[in-house]
Amino acid sequence: MLRLPKTSTESSTSRNYERHGLSVVAGGYRVCSLILAMMMAASAWGQSAAPLPPGAVVLDHVVAVINGSVILESDVQEEMRDAVLQPFSIVRTRNTPQRALQRLIDRALILQQMQTAQTVTPPDPEEVKQRIQQLKGLIPECVQFHCETEAGWQAFLKANGLTENEVEEHWAQRMLILSFIQSRFGSGVRITPAQISDYYNQTLVPQLHSQKAPPLAAVSSRIEEILLQQRVSSLLLEWLQSLKSEGSVSILDPAYGKVGTTGAGDDSESGGQS
Repeated sequence: MLRLPKTSTESSTSRNYERHGLSVVAGGYRVCSLILAMMMAASAWGQSAAPLPPGAVVLDHVVAVINGSVILESDVQEEMRDAVLQPFSIVRTRNTPQRALQRLIDRALILQQMQTAQTVTPPDPEEVKQRIQQLKGLIPECVQFHCETEAGWQAFLKANGLTENEVEEHWAQRMLILSFIQSRFGSGVRITPAQISDYYNQTLVPQLHSQKAPPLAAVSSRIEEILLQQRVSSLLLEWLQSLKSEGSVSILDPAYGKVGTTGAGDDSESGGQS
């Protein structure tokens, strides 16, 4: 999950924005991610950087910088793992490192704007857990693991390299972002029961193929979120493009291509669905 540095005005509920220290270990040396980020960024911009110690192995590197906030290769890999939690918005065959980075860039820009505005209240932890409980019935892979049981859910998490805390942090951040998007772009947009029913029958059920679909009542709130995001996607993408042109967004690793946007249908925080 993407995290931004915590400002002095943020409350304790914003600890999820703190970046955990990433260690680079080789020959007894430990270099935190911030120092590594500065070294890699300086090298990318043609400035001199201190050489790594003899025998050192770089286990991570900076792939992009967004208004001073860095995105590491490990962040991209984590984003790709988290995609399993959003099977209806991020198609597995399109979950490439390049598209994962674009999702992270879009999300970083939104989080930075949210920190400036400070108008969105973090979701209640119990609400987050309720949403995750609903999620267990939507993820196709959960069928084989029987995620409705605690043992099955833990097996699913282990198989996908996830932990309970990571899922809760990821989903809490997602809910926070969706709330911000709705407050900024969703004013006046109304989703009718008929539209929810149509999406359920024409989109959700066919995507599950032969698997048993959850009851409409159990997923209606999620479908409403999806339809809302579809309606505001064009406004959101236009806003993100404006932020990119006005700010400083640099992709330092040429393997990831140029700065773009994920586009509708690719990520829930970038105008897509989930």
